[in-house]
Amino acid sequence: MNRIVINMDPQGGFTVYSDEPIELLIVCDHAPNDRVYQMDAEIGVEKVQQQLRTDPVGHKHDSQTLGSGHGPRKPPSRRKLEVIK
Repeated sequence: MNRIVINMDPQGGFTVYSDEPIELLIVCDHAPNDRVYQMDAEIGVEKVQQQLRTDPVGHKHDSQTLGSGHGPRKPPSRRKLEVIK
């Protein structure tokens, strides 16, 4: 399974990371005459894992959205396939 991580910085900008190459398209309905943008993603299993670290993963069924210790959390994501060099 290919993991895609969107990391939003404190200023609201974001960087996308993916285990494998992807075609990344952003649709912005605020500009109806120029609404589809192609963007780049940082590619690499190591780059994705650096973003995820060992932090717990929240999910849509959390009882709270306040972070660690506030409701059930899934364990950190683990890639099922092994990268062969």
